[in-house]
Amino acid sequence: MRNMFLRLIILNVLVTIFIDAINYSDTHDYDAYGIRVISTEHFVALAQNDALQYQVSMAPFGPEYVCNYNYNSSNEFIINLAVGRRQNASQLSFVYLKTKSTDGYHQTLGVFTFSRVNQSSNDTCDPTIKISEGSSDVKVWNREPSEMSTLQVDLDGNYAYGFLSKRIFIYDIKNRSVQDLEWKNLFPSLNIEPHALDIGETSDGFSIAIVAGYYEVDVQKTLSALYLLRLDPPYNMTLMDNYTFSSDNQKYFRSRYTSTYQYNYVMSVSIHDPTQQVLVAIPQLSQTYLFAFNSTALMLINTFNHSARSTAWLDEDGILAGFLLGNTPTLPWAQSRLEIVNLSASDVLYVYPNNQQTIEQWSITPPTFLRLITTYDYQIGILTSDGTVLLVSAADAGYYVTTDDINNSRPSQQMCPDGTYKSTRGLVPCTICPTMTRSSSARGLMNKMNCIACSSDSFCPLASISDLNTSFIQSASQAYAYPTSSASSSFDDILMQNTFTLDNSTRRCLLISPLFWSLIILIVPCIVLIIMGGLSYLPARKKHIRRLQCIFRHTDLIGNGELWFGGLISFSIILLIIYNFWFGSVFANIYPIEAGKIAYFSCDTSLLNAQFTSSLQLLATIKSNEEEPIFDMLDQQEFTMTVNLFQTSFTCDNIATQENVGTYSVTLAHDNCSRQADNATLTVSYRVPYHQIDIQINLTGSHYIGGALICLAGPRLTSNDSTYIVQEMNYCSIFSTFDQTLAETTIIDFSLTKVINRTEVLDYSGLMNYTGIWIPTSTHGALSDRVAYAQRGAFLRYLSTQQTLVVSFTETPFFVMNKQEPVSRYGEILFHNVLFTTTVIGIFALVFLIFKLTLIPRREKNIEFFTMSSNLNISKTTTLLLIDVQKALRNEEYWGGNRCTPNLEENITKLLTRFRQLSLPVIHVKHDSINPSSPLHPSNVGNEIEDYAQALSTNNEPVLHKSVNSAFIGTDLDKRLRQQGTSVLIIVGFTTNHCCETTARMAGNLGFSVLFVRDAIATFDRHFQGKTIKSDDVHFNTLANLNEEFATIVTTEEVIQTIDKL
Repeated sequence: MRNMFLRLIILNVLVTIFIDAINYSDTHDYDAYGIRVISTEHFVALAQNDALQYQVSMAPFGPEYVCNYNYNSSNEFIINLAVGRRQNASQLSFVYLKTKSTDGYHQTLGVFTFSRVNQSSNDTCDPTIKISEGSSDVKVWNREPSEMSTLQVDLDGNYAYGFLSKRIFIYDIKNRSVQDLEWKNLFPSLNIEPHALDIGETSDGFSIAIVAGYYEVDVQKTLSALYLLRLDPPYNMTLMDNYTFSSDNQKYFRSRYTSTYQYNYVMSVSIHDPTQQVLVAIPQLSQTYLFAFNSTALMLINTFNHSARSTAWLDEDGILAGFLLGNTPTLPWAQSRLEIVNLSASDVLYVYPNNQQTIEQWSITPPTFLRLITTYDYQIGILTSDGTVLLVSAADAGYYVTTDDINNSRPSQQMCPDGTYKSTRGLVPCTICPTMTRSSSARGLMNKMNCIACSSDSFCPLASISDLNTSFIQSASQAYAYPTSSASSSFDDILMQNTFTLDNSTRRCLLISPLFWSLIILIVPCIVLIIMGGLSYLPARKKHIRRLQCIFRHTDLIGNGELWFGGLISFSIILLIIYNFWFGSVFANIYPIEAGKIAYFSCDTSLLNAQFTSSLQLLATIKSNEEEPIFDMLDQQEFTMTVNLFQTSFTCDNIATQENVGTYSVTLAHDNCSRQADNATLTVSYRVPYHQIDIQINLTGSHYIGGALICLAGPRLTSNDSTYIVQEMNYCSIFSTFDQTLAETTIIDFSLTKVINRTEVLDYSGLMNYTGIWIPTSTHGALSDRVAYAQRGAFLRYLSTQQTLVVSFTETPFFVMNKQEPVSRYGEILFHNVLFTTTVIGIFALVFLIFKLTLIPRREKNIEFFTMSSNLNISKTTTLLLIDVQKALRNEEYWGGNRCTPNLEENITKLLTRFRQLSLPVIHVKHDSINPSSPLHPSNVGNEIEDYAQALSTNNEPVLHKSVNSAFIGTDLDKRLRQQGTSVLIIVGFTTNHCCETTARMAGNLGFSVLFVRDAIATFDRHFQGKTIKSDDVHFNTLANLNEEFATIVTTEEVIQTIDKL
């Protein structure tokens, strides 16, 4: 036990020594101990300890703007670099803090100066170091190194400040003097390990420093904290405010980790000078904080749940910021990501890298992002773990540019992909076009700066690239409902219903009714009775009466030849019997329904000699020898699957298809692949060799898919004797959402069900017929990533590099058996026909017997028909007068709006059609306004008569022209009416309270009877003294004024019913 305890103590000491040890020999670590990349609007500098040089990149960057300056010694290790954010083009220098890479005891502070070739503000740096340039050491400390150090220069490059574990130094750059200070002397109550520093200036002119670090609570515990220091150059500073951080998950940190360099314990402080805001990133708390500050206080504004290790401001307004998340990958490009955040909305707008602004891969392992900087035009620089500074460049509107090494040749701008646009210059990637808009198919810059509206009948989800008419994207299904048996499943019921039903709904039903013709034949005895009654008064004609009676007795079926009257009735019975046998023969021949024959012999043409049953059965049940072949043929039918991808820029070269077999996959080749003429549809087809298969279509690229139409086709199969038929398959199903693109991974499952139709024969000697068909039904998961975008951010759609469509086919464990059999077969029909004959004769005989025994004369009841009386006095000379039915009246707003009588066009058409059918007179009146600005002026299109009311020259329909309200003024209307003998005038048209009313009043005064058709006349709202009188009120007021004084108010239906009696 003692040995175990000693081992634990030794292990703990070793771990502590290992953690606390400072090792400056790892020159490939660009993140350890300090910040070695800096930037201004004019240059970016990187200390490359592994290459023993400073790499300076001058704006606008590129290989011709790079200078590499070697260290003075191969033993140097640069810990920190710093530069003032507002240093101008002539201040080409930066401050460094370095040490020896062996022990770290000799720490040196200095300034590095360089120059331009021609001293021009837009020229490159001079690779040659002059005598007064290069490294200039101003202070060397020979003491125990401080592992945690921060270094920053004030805005204008006058003073450099270093905050170490126990010390602070202030470097007066112009006077080249350094002042050492002790933490305990300046701030006795503070014991902190500084991890991040930035220097800014308040609106009232004070220079301030904001320091983030870990405050020691006791030997083992520390708290993350933020300090606001007011700087009083050259060598004074005052602590003004502080803030202690904590989170729900963590509050304290172990001192052994916070006092040494650890990758996950870095911090970041970024000051935004114009708005006096500061971003503080603490990855260990998985949060980034936004503060406002002044010369005396810190104010927390917001907290963001982003585990950023470096931040940067990206606009003048303090709204956009970059958060570098070191441990959040954006594969396949990087192990980290840069999020562009709208601070006011707490929303991630986009992410770098993305599928447009990609990173060229220099090694097998994607790089990790370490630090974030900004340069001119708010372009972003990212220091990676392999010592490369990536430049995220701004691109012009309509373009994007890939991300590359800041020292490489600038990649050329690329036009926005189809389905996207970019309206302004900047760092942002191209954005997908909104729903019901599309990118232009034409080439050119302007066509990628904005999206254009789609047609209303187009399929245009997000990222659309063309107008695709929805009529070309149609589903197709063969899953028709199997017919249901009629209510009458007995031939007797069907025969009785068709024999003794008198349906007068149509002329055809009446003429094919046997009962109708039987009644016609029964009228003959009545006529004969009258004739014979008249002959009985003529003695010379009695011999003719006796001869007729003899003939009729021989035809008496019901009275056994006893009564001549029975012979007359027997003709009706013979007709019914003949109909009975004829009906049975044609009824049998309309079987089966596949014959497509119509029951022309019945009033109900849908009558079928078939009854149907359907059942669901397990495939596992044993099949009969007669059924087995149709199942085998269905299993042998091969499918062709055609996949149409709409609103996509994918091409055939982007497709790789595989068949998933368990945990393995094999390549599956497509039969055909092509892009359609609309340049927005990709069509690819596959042979589906069997009915249970998983097909995965992988489309590589950053394009989108608006929707998919998947079609299945299979050939028709027929047995040698045509007894077994597998129907041709023709199925299509659409998979899309109206306002989203397809999900990055879309899974669609097709379940195939066998449907067997068995048709029995009319006689028992034949073989049954079988037809079969596959009926697919589809299910699918989420068709879009809407939920992911809503919860995690819409930027995710710009990270996709592949679309995957998985189509699975399975067969259901059951099948549908549909059975069709005749209601009656030949033998059964014949039997029922004979039975019907004897029944009819027996019934008539019974009735005759009752009549004969009772001797009660039968009296027919008189049927009184009531017809609708009418006082409309319509005759053949009644004239239909159409007033102002002109196209200008379509413009409702011009005439007052809110037209009444919505069925006016339909009712005028009805009246006009009926008058023309009966060759009744029709006169058209057209208003020719004398006001050139009026829509009714002859020079305007609105003056034309509506198409539905055009006058027919073949029908001798005159068109009269007026320019005032009354149709009688300025026309020969009165003369025409009197010449053709018109006494009744029917008025329709526009408008109720103007031309129609004026004409009606004048017609009444002239002695004509006026019928004012209220549902074929219309008017509009009237406006007077700021008030609106509704069109219905105006209309009905006119009707009330005219009624029973100048006109009779009628409806279209009343007029039509009256003229139909002419």
